[in-house]
Amino acid sequence: MLSDVDRRDGAALPGSDDRRANPHIRVIFESACALTAPFFDPAQGWGGQSLTMYARQALREAYPELTQQDTALLFAAVQRFHRGVQSK
Repeated sequence: MLSDVDRRDGAALPGSDDRRANPHIRVIFESACALTAPFFDPAQGWGGQSLTMYARQALREAYPELTQQDTALLFAAVQRFHRGVQSK
């Protein structure tokens, strides 16, 4: 059970051992998922090819304050999220 992670602001509940890092990325995760959703939509494509490669560029343009490492981390998390949504 994830009772210590269900707060909307991304913070752990008081008294829990919070090991999560990168709070600045956690804050923008939901909007990043919404922004990149069209790129992971299997119904979308260009000549039968996925548009996933453009999702990373969209994240770079939307969040220019992120470092390359942070962008890569956010992209990996968004990609895992969208793959999980598609498999359901």
